[in-house]
Amino acid sequence: MSIDAHPGKAPLAPPAPRAWGSLVADRQTSQVLRLVLADRSVSFPIGELKRWEHIAGGQESLIIQTSREIVTVEGQHLTEVRQALDDVRLCELRSPATKATARTGPVVRRITIEPA
Repeated sequence: MSIDAHPGKAPLAPPAPRAWGSLVADRQTSQVLRLVLADRSVSFPIGELKRWEHIAGGQESLIIQTSREIVTVEGQHLTEVRQALDDVRLCELRSPATKATARTGPVVRRITIEPA
């Protein structure tokens, strides 16, 4: 059992940032999805995202089809990313330039963008 020094008050320290991306605040919807790659950033208006498919397994894939391009996200534990897309809360997805940490949650290993 732990003792809460200030019950009902929010903690002073904000939660740790997500290594894989960013979400908009609760009860808000994203207007743009920004993909941050090692060498550039690419933004898509949310209205251009036509469909996405989550392929589960050891090496998971999330395939996002836009009107002109196909975005492939490779990694592990991508269910949270897919859920953020479903809820229109995903605003930024990052492909890490460094090795993934031992944190729990999604791990984005690679993002590729190809013509449709």
